[in-house]
Amino acid sequence: MRAPATLLLLALTAGGCASTSPEAAFKRVAGRVGDAGGHRVAWSQASPEGAEIDRAVRELLARDLGVDGAVQVALLRNRSLVATYEELGVAQADLVQAGLLRNPVLSGGLPPAEYESIEPPLVVGIAQDFLDLLTMPARKNIARARLEATEMRVTDEVLSLAAQVRAAYFELQAAEQRAAMRQVVAEAADTASAIASAQYAAGNLAELDRETQRALAEQARLDLARDQGEVAVDRERLVRAMGVWGAEARFVVPATLPELPPADPPLDRLEQMALSRRSDLQAMRHEVQAIADMRSLAGSTRWTGLFTVGVEAARLTDGHYVLGPNASVELPLFDQKQALLARLGSLERQSQARLEGRAIEVRSEVREAVGRLAAARGIAERYRTVVVPLRERIVALAQQRYDAMLAGVYELLVAKQNEVTTYRDYIDAVRDYWQARSDLERAVGGRLAPWPATTRPQDGGRR
Repeated sequence: MRAPATLLLLALTAGGCASTSPEAAFKRVAGRVGDAGGHRVAWSQASPEGAEIDRAVRELLARDLGVDGAVQVALLRNRSLVATYEELGVAQADLVQAGLLRNPVLSGGLPPAEYESIEPPLVVGIAQDFLDLLTMPARKNIARARLEATEMRVTDEVLSLAAQVRAAYFELQAAEQRAAMRQVVAEAADTASAIASAQYAAGNLAELDRETQRALAEQARLDLARDQGEVAVDRERLVRAMGVWGAEARFVVPATLPELPPADPPLDRLEQMALSRRSDLQAMRHEVQAIADMRSLAGSTRWTGLFTVGVEAARLTDGHYVLGPNASVELPLFDQKQALLARLGSLERQSQARLEGRAIEVRSEVREAVGRLAAARGIAERYRTVVVPLRERIVALAQQRYDAMLAGVYELLVAKQNEVTTYRDYIDAVRDYWQARSDLERAVGGRLAPWPATTRPQDGGRR
């Protein structure tokens, strides 16, 4: 009897010492996020640093907000992440619960009539499920695997938000830069329309030509209004992702997208890297292990069922107390857990198949992201080295013809409009590159190279 008593004492001690605080789990999540992207996360329940967080956010928003700064603000401010972090508390509580014994059962009843020596006529007993103690280590292993899976899912949610913020950031930056380019086009169209109106009034221009210039100017204004509307929409999309409001939502992003880096990060062995780093895959692996442990536990206890041991006590009429052992065993006559084992077997095979399928998808996502990045770089480089300089050359030649009075002002204005429109397309190409770069890092599961800390106008950038 000493071994069960020792086990019971150890179980009670462990249960009493276990903490329901998710602080340790959150620290592990924070470490993984830092390793993957170099960013900091905070959770008030796990780290009461509200004043410090507010100060850090204010400092980031007080200057031109870079892409890394936008991600950092989101990881400190986004309320959806706070809700996601609570899953750690749930999983930690489940782990503690798995390490607790069921409460003992206190029973009482009247003795048989022939036991007249019992006074008062009451038999009291207390019983404990002994099998509950024996299966505690297995239950804790299952709960621990579930906690680890939850940590990985939460990490994946954080990294997913970071990718969402980067995409929204570059969309806003490109939209503001496009709107600035469209402003140049609109001003040029207004100038052309004003010149056409003056020439028409002097009798030097046909009415058709004047109306054509007016129509072009109006279309340019409509295009500008459309681009400005896109800026407002893209800004609010980034505001929502960052989780800011009020004065914090009036942040300023740099006027131009960052230049393309001289070269892309090394793109070899990315599939293997993704399979080892992706948090969603790791979460699924832990889930598979948890279900396998549950099936093993169910299989090892299918013939035992409940097994309770205890004592009964009664007071005799002469003042003495009598104690006696009590035991009960569940007879698995009808339910040998065959349905539970079949269900867990299906769940295990299902989770394993999903894990294998997700691994195939991850490999494909990496290859797709690599292809998008290469294509985006090729297009942006073509614009930068060929198309934009070609448009600049056409403007220069048109300026020479105009200065030599071999061409009119309209030809020069059209050339300038085409140059600005081409540069607007170049902005979109650069945006596509940075978004493809972000998608690749999301597909791989971590940072490949530092993001640009500052921004400068690209070659050929003009207002």
